Amino acid sequence: MAARIDTPRTRGTPPRDDDPVRELAVRTIRRRLRAVWVELDRACIDDGGPETIHRLRVASRRAIAAIDAFANLVPAGSRRWLRRRLREMRRAAGDARDLDVLADRLTGDVPPSPASAARRRLVAMLSRQRPLARRPVMEVRERLMEAGWSERVAHLLDRVADGRMNPPAPEFARKRLKRVVRRFFERADRGVRRGAELHRLRIDGKRLRYTLEIFSPLLSADHRRRCEKTLEALQEGLGRYTDHESIADRLRRWSDRPVVEADRRLLESMGRAEHDAADRARRKFVKWWTRSRRRALRRCFRRVIPRESA
Repeated sequence: MAARIDTPRTRGTPPRDDDPVRELAVRTIRRRLRAVWVELDRACIDDGGPETIHRLRVASRRAIAAIDAFANLVPAGSRRWLRRRLREMRRAAGDARDLDVLADRLTGDVPPSPASAARRRLVAMLSRQRPLARRPVMEVRERLMEAGWSERVAHLLDRVADGRMNPPAPEFARKRLKRVVRRFFERADRGVRRGAELHRLRIDGKRLRYTLEIFSPLLSADHRRRCEKTLEALQEGLGRYTDHESIADRLRRWSDRPVVEADRRLLESMGRAEHDAADRARRKFVKWWTRSRRRALRRCFRRVIPRESA
C-alpha cells in the first residue's frame, strides 16, 4: 500500500469521527516533514533572511511533535532516527538564531558617539559571523541528503500506512492528548521560578501546543481556541525571557575575548541590560502564571479533549 493517500477528501477536509487514525498520521507527518525540508532549503540560501532560521527551528519542533503524537504507529527505528536528525537540525541552527536576535537588538537609529561606533563594529562582526553560523545548518542538509532523507521519509510513511493498529482518530486523539496534558501539568504544578524550570516548561508548552494543532479538527473549536490563547501567551512570555537570557550569555562570552576597550564596555553594558531584561521578563511571567490561571487552563483542556465513547 502506498503512503500517498491524497484523495480529494484528505487534501484539506477535516477528519470525520470514523476516520482511521493512520490516515491522519500519514497526512500530518508528511506535511510537517515537507515543511522542515522547505525551511532547511531556505535557511541554506546565502541571502536568506533572519526569519528563515526561526522558521526552521519551529518546523523541526512541530515535526518532532508529530512523530511523538503518533509514536506507537511509527516504527521504532525510523522514529529514533528522525528525532535525532530533527534535534541535530534545530541545534545546528541555534547559534545562527542567537546572532539574528542580537543583530535585531543592535539595529536602529543611534546618535553618533563612541558607543555608537562600537555598536557599528559589533554589527559588522555579526554580519561576518552570520554565514559561518549557518554553515552547520548546511552541513546537516548535506548529511541528510547523503543518508537518503527523501527515501527514508517515504519508507516511514509506507510503514505507517500499512500498520495493523488503526483505531478511530477521536479515540486516539483523546488518549494522546491526555498524556501530553498530564505531562505538561506535572511540570507546571511543581512551581517554576528559576531559569532551568522555565526552559523546561517552555519546551513542554510547545509540545502541547503543537500536539493540539495536530488534533484540532477533532476538538471543540471554542474551548480549543481558549487553550491555544493561553499557551500562546505562555510561549510569548517565556520566549522573551529565554531570548534575553541567551543574548546576555553570548555577550558575556564575547566580552571575555580580546577586543577593543570601547567594544568591551559596550558588550558588558549590553550584557547587563539583557540580564536585567531577562530578570524582569522572568518576574513578569511568574506573576502572570498563577495557580488560578493554571486551574482555568486545566478546566479548558478537560472540556476540549474528546470524551471516551461508551
